[in-house]
Amino acid sequence: MDMESKDKDYQKKKVGARRLISVIKYSLEGIRYFFKYERSAVVYVIAAIIGITGAWMLQMSPMEWLVILFVLLTTLAVELLNTAIEAICDLVSPEYNPLVKIAKDCGSGATFVLSVVGIVVGLIMYVPKIIEWIELIW
Repeated sequence: MDMESKDKDYQKKKVGARRLISVIKYSLEGIRYFFKYERSAVVYVIAAIIGITGAWMLQMSPMEWLVILFVLLTTLAVELLNTAIEAICDLVSPEYNPLVKIAKDCGSGATFVLSVVGIVVGLIMYVPKIIEWIELIW
């Protein structure tokens, strides 16, 4: 397909409020699927509840809240992408395929790396505040 054809196809796409509503609808369907069917959603929800509750109880600053929310929402985004990778792989190759295994393992690896980042950020942000809180009690 040449550039002129691609440009005409692009111009045919709907824009405006209806398109935006459709995009939001499909995005929410993907998020709903993740929370309904993926086991990792339970782990994510527990981590998010602990992180948000801890931030509230320890009276995190606005900048600390931004970091916490950024890590939580980035983790959710990567989990959603990993779910998409797995779905595509299962569609393309329902039987075992070493390349599909690599794709799935890399997607899982990405979520694992971000989870480790979340743990490190949590330790850096929460431990000093917890120590400070314990010292106030004693």
